[in-house]
Amino acid sequence: MSKSTRDQLIQLWNAGVSVSRAWEAYAAPDLKKRWAELQKPSAMNAFTEGVAKASVAEADGLAKLQIAFESPQKILSARASLQTTLQNNILRYIADGHLHGFGYELPRKLSGAPVAIPKGAWAGRCDWSAERLSFRGLEFVDIRLTTNRIRNEILERGTVDATPTRPAGRPSVGPAIEKAFHALNKAGEIDSELSQMSHYPKVRKWLELNYPDLPVPPAHMSGKTIQKYFSPLFKALRDSHKL
Repeated sequence: MSKSTRDQLIQLWNAGVSVSRAWEAYAAPDLKKRWAELQKPSAMNAFTEGVAKASVAEADGLAKLQIAFESPQKILSARASLQTTLQNNILRYIADGHLHGFGYELPRKLSGAPVAIPKGAWAGRCDWSAERLSFRGLEFVDIRLTTNRIRNEILERGTVDATPTRPAGRPSVGPAIEKAFHALNKAGEIDSELSQMSHYPKVRKWLELNYPDLPVPPAHMSGKTIQKYFSPLFKALRDSHKL
């Protein structure tokens, strides 16, 4: 990122999602659905119902308080637990190179441009709601996260192939993974002496760049899904080297 121009850094920041919303915006579809479901019950209504239930219960004061708070605590605890999971997932996506952070380094100047946040800095303290990251004396604010695909486009590191493989909709996963294998093999990135699984990060990164509209985002694609299409090709390659 040291060679990125000021305009590119501004573009990368503008193209990103604020870190206060990123953990939900970049969540896997099933977890995003789960989060939406947890927003439906009202903790306040649950508390009101709990108070009414406690008022007619034959119990002492402490027991009545427990009755009143039981339901809203369950709702809030479930939300907090899932939010922590989603935020930890974001940190993993950053570590794996699927997301990249851009923000302003303090002290912020009026004419200052965003900077690329080093991966290592995410080991520090992240205040998600304040969009602030602190690491060994460094302070980053107004942080946004940009996908690897968008980053590559803005930095002109590759051309995204947006041609659909199926006229009726988005490209299917199988053919895309097979194309990733052949492209990586041609580039000398497939080593038949290594395990299949060791190649999966390369497959995900290739898909992010060349197939941005897959039904399943590459960052969320399971190893089992990749294996289904990658394995036959990998085994054939390994067998050919034994001849």
